[in-house]
Amino acid sequence: MKNVFRLLTASVIFLFTATMAFATCVATTDGTGVQSYTLLAGQTIDSGQVTAQINGGNLDVTYSTTDGWTLNEVHLWVGENIADMPQTRKGKPIPGQFPYAAEGLDGSTTYTISIPVTDLAFACPGDDKNYLVAAHAALSKTHSDGGTQSETGWSDGARFSEKGNWATYSTLTLTCNCGSGPVDGTCETSFAYSPQPEGTCFLDIDEDGDSVGDFSRWGWSIGPLSPGTNQTYELYAGAGQCDTGKGTLVGTVTVDYDGATATVTTTLDAPYTMKDNHVYVGNDILARDNRGFFTVAPGKYPSVNDNPDSMTETVSFPASGQIYVVSHATVCGF
Repeated sequence: MKNVFRLLTASVIFLFTATMAFATCVATTDGTGVQSYTLLAGQTIDSGQVTAQINGGNLDVTYSTTDGWTLNEVHLWVGENIADMPQTRKGKPIPGQFPYAAEGLDGSTTYTISIPVTDLAFACPGDDKNYLVAAHAALSKTHSDGGTQSETGWSDGARFSEKGNWATYSTLTLTCNCGSGPVDGTCETSFAYSPQPEGTCFLDIDEDGDSVGDFSRWGWSIGPLSPGTNQTYELYAGAGQCDTGKGTLVGTVTVDYDGATATVTTTLDAPYTMKDNHVYVGNDILARDNRGFFTVAPGKYPSVNDNPDSMTETVSFPASGQIYVVSHATVCGF
């Protein structure tokens, strides 16, 4: 009888341990399993947060407002590929067609949407999966004079398009590695940074002279740099709106230019690793695409390496005269 009891006890412990080992959670830097994004109203106003975490068998995405802002509507899409998101032919998101939504929330300061993890094609045991999150909200705020301000809101992240609509999407990673410590795997965009006037934020570049920025993606062009330059710059990840206060210092980028060759070396700090590396060096402030137009898309830079060394990468370019440098890397380990 004692042997039977021991066997049953061991079976229960094994099943409990296996269940815990294969639990699903959101990969986060601090190991809490709660991923947070700033909810931006009207592109630049901090109006609250959007958080994502696993609750039972669901991914709970919660909108929470602050500073007098309230929710009128929320629309949410989560997927692995932007091409699967409801959008126009030009790639503009259509929130009204997002699969998860709630309307008539006038006056609410918080709302949670629960998505079954099975809807996201994720199961444990299994490999980590990266997802894109398009979290949209219709927001309003009543001011002291009785007036009402209405704004569109999106969770802070990357832009869907370089120009026009400012809608953004965030990222998260689902994992089965739900230990008490940080979970590696989440990645962020990073760019080499220099303060003005040497560094110019993409958002401030107005080459067509219409007093409106030509691009809606953050990052910096550094220059012009003269022959004899040997300078090390900080590498910032996740610095939305070119605000280094929002970002994380993840390494350095060194530019060594002798008038004939420009060598750019990207070096990451531990524990970060490099998923890809893209570098532009040229006499124009930005790289140009196949049509000859300026572009800030890293995939269009003259040096594209999707399999760099995990911690450092060096590239060289023939160069002369005054040059500009844009150095991008996707950095993982957050």
